[in-house]
Amino acid sequence: MSFHAGAAPDLTVIVIGHQVRDEVLVCLAALEAQSEGLTLQVVYVDNGSTDGSADAAEQAHPGLEVVRLPQNEGLPARNHGLRRARGRNRMFIDTDAIVTEGALQTMCALLDEDPSIGLVGPRLVYPDGSLQLSARRYPPVMLPVLRRPPLARFFNDAPIVRRHLMADEAPLRRRCVEYVLGACQMFSARAQEAAGEIDRRMWFGPDDADWCFSIRRAGLGVLYAPEATVIHDYRRSSAASPVSRMALEHLRGFAYFQWKWRGARRQLIAEGRAMDLQAA
Repeated sequence: MSFHAGAAPDLTVIVIGHQVRDEVLVCLAALEAQSEGLTLQVVYVDNGSTDGSADAAEQAHPGLEVVRLPQNEGLPARNHGLRRARGRNRMFIDTDAIVTEGALQTMCALLDEDPSIGLVGPRLVYPDGSLQLSARRYPPVMLPVLRRPPLARFFNDAPIVRRHLMADEAPLRRRCVEYVLGACQMFSARAQEAAGEIDRRMWFGPDDADWCFSIRRAGLGVLYAPEATVIHDYRRSSAASPVSRMALEHLRGFAYFQWKWRGARRQLIAEGRAMDLQAA
């Protein structure tokens, strides 16, 4: 199977991976199978893998653009894909995410139809089909502590966490939200130009919120679109191993994120409340 992007594709898809040979092959196969009516430029950025991920992906998809990095650059590795993007719309998708029928077409249409929307997030579901809470409000300062052992057992269902996860409104209908999970985010070329690049100081942190906030600061909306569905095998690896490098990098990134947006915090939260009122 192969991708045929052409000079001006409808959509540029950016996938990054580290030691995910089997996973990335499933992700890429789904992208190709569900791309009817769209021309796709797909960029796979291999984050220093040693398991043959890049070679396997390239062999399975001759039109795939592969970037081989000598070491793991974390989530900012997406910047290598952003610099190569040619599509009028662009998308981040994790290797553990699988697009379903109509998802790509629906999100592209929503961006094309409304220039005030800069980014669209689909409905995410677990492999068993149950809903994954992927639309979020501004992250509380203590969130990483509350959602990790040992406090997670007491606070995972607390009002402060439920509000952040928008569990009080689940399931959501289509509406503007503060941000959506980075497992799958589709955005316009205009939004990418406004947001710039993934902040390199967030190796593994709330880059998804940071990206959405940067797009919102440019005056563009972030839309949650449940009519587009993506299957996501969400593992929350940093919470599962609270003393791992991933967990430490996430805490570092989260602290930096809170510092970075400290001056805009009140305004962003106020905008979120206005979205809630409009949706109600």
